[in-house]
Amino acid sequence: MGNVWAVLAACAGGGGLAGVIGTLITGMLTRPKTRADAVSLLTDSAIKQVNELQERTAEAEREALAARNELAAARAQMRELTGEIDAAVATLRSWRSAILTPGVDLDQLRAMVRDPGGTINGRHL
Repeated sequence: MGNVWAVLAACAGGGGLAGVIGTLITGMLTRPKTRADAVSLLTDSAIKQVNELQERTAEAEREALAARNELAAARAQMRELTGEIDAAVATLRSWRSAILTPGVDLDQLRAMVRDPGGTINGRHL
């Protein structure tokens, strides 16, 4: 232990080595601070990334909800259109059947295709 102090004293007396030793001592003393700075920097970076990920996740959830709502509206419209198509097909089948029935006259067919709104085949009388 005494030799270490003698070496340090000789270096300090040497002048040029004093700066090196001072730098080493300063480095040793600030080493925990450097670690703390690194930990702080990593923590800040991780928090920033987590916040960005949360924002992206929230945006994706909003977009997914909008897409689900749009899909539900499209499905409802498809159900409505399917019902209207089925009704139109049934009407056309009944008209076809009436047209092909022997003994049906033109006035009966016109009465069958007359809309309650007073039109025939969508045309005003």
